[in-house]
Amino acid sequence: MPFDCKCDMEIRKMRPEEFSLLPEFLYQAIYLPDGVQPPPRSVVELPELQVYFAGFGARSGDHCLVAEAEGRAAGAVWSRIMEDYGHIDDVTPSLAISVLPEYRGQGIGTQLLDSLLHLLQEKGYLRASLSVQKQNPALRLYERAGFRIVAEKGAEYLMLRDISPLEQEENESMKQTRETYREAKIRQWFCMWLDKQDTGICELFSPDALYIESWGPQYRGSQKIKLWFDEWNTRGTVRRWDILQLLHDGEQTVVQWSFQCVFSDKTAQSFDGLSLVRWDGGKIGFLQEFGCSQGRYDPYAQGGTPVFQDRPCAWL
Repeated sequence: MPFDCKCDMEIRKMRPEEFSLLPEFLYQAIYLPDGVQPPPRSVVELPELQVYFAGFGARSGDHCLVAEAEGRAAGAVWSRIMEDYGHIDDVTPSLAISVLPEYRGQGIGTQLLDSLLHLLQEKGYLRASLSVQKQNPALRLYERAGFRIVAEKGAEYLMLRDISPLEQEENESMKQTRETYREAKIRQWFCMWLDKQDTGICELFSPDALYIESWGPQYRGSQKIKLWFDEWNTRGTVRRWDILQLLHDGEQTVVQWSFQCVFSDKTAQSFDGLSLVRWDGGKIGFLQEFGCSQGRYDPYAQGGTPVFQDRPCAWL
């Protein structure tokens, strides 16, 4: 099951002769808060940690995938039904995931986790669990993958992910409903400008939302966004603001659009752009615009020396 990555990476099943790598991967998975010295590697010999890898491959719930990059195993994710920190019951596999330090920040952990969950679903498992320290940044990775907190154990969370086919169908339906709702809210915002009418700015944006225009101005808070909207529409009119496409990714939406307006002094502006939207529950918590001139041209049309057009872009 190959995946593209910045480092030409492939995800595959771990071979039996590679099971000896699991102690090192487990060591690399130990979370260390800032300023805490790493423990000796012998820590993985403790009974409560040996349960993750001792005799791996001999049990029905033992499954492991590796991310191979540059000819080596750069990361690993594995499951086992065991009495570990993430234990739920005797039929739910617990997960462990680890990426070597030099390969972190490239999305490898996300792809490993998604791939193992898919594999476990194919094997007929209905749930998967794990344990994570509350301050561990990996908590966000698990939440994005659909894990939910079911219990607190001191400084750790016990998390569970439903992977039954029915649950997958319900999750997909919920995702579609959420995206439809968000698209309707974005279209409502565009229509406000076209109609010169506030139909609910303070309900559309969160109270402390941040709105950044492509040419520099920014407005903090729904009340300031409303002030800008009301004032701008006394001196200008939006003639066209067409949505070309919307792309959703988790709690973010990207909107591609084309814009045209005219001001009271009869000057007009038109440009293409993107809006990066981050959602705060059911409201917009952050929106940043990026503009692009519609006057396209090839500066090398007449040879190897570029000829650039001297055209001001007041909106940038």
